[in-house]
Amino acid sequence: MRKSEFLQELKEALQGEVSGGVLQENLRYYDNYITQETAAGRREEDVIDEIGSPRLIARTIIDSSEAAGDVPEQGSGYYENQGSGYGQQETGSFRYFNLNKWYWKLLLLVIVVFFMVTVITVIGGIFALLMRFAGPIILIWLIYTFIKGMRR
Repeated sequence: MRKSEFLQELKEALQGEVSGGVLQENLRYYDNYITQETAAGRREEDVIDEIGSPRLIARTIIDSSEAAGDVPEQGSGYYENQGSGYGQQETGSFRYFNLNKWYWKLLLLVIVVFFMVTVITVIGGIFALLMRFAGPIILIWLIYTFIKGMRR
């Protein structure tokens, strides 16, 4: 794997998961590290093999970013504006929110439970209100059928 491929794969794995600052900082770090090691006489492929999978590195960066309270944001950074092949210009004002986090799932569960409890409470209230009138309605119906039965 070449340095440009490594950095592109790392960037793709980090985009939308960490803030632009964290993304650019890590791209810059690995770019500089690979450049320094190859300048010291090592082969680029050996350095990249030693570093490991960009996806695994990205997962570690994302996890540590979340633990630090970092939130993803859009922004233009070093690699997005240099035309070096590492990034693409963002257009429009689309902002990505990752709703696959555990706390979003918990929030959805709480909302669903709240909705269900509200529906059950409303239906129970209507039923309780109707039960107040059920006795007199049944009594009137019994008297009506008794009188109707006596006429035959």
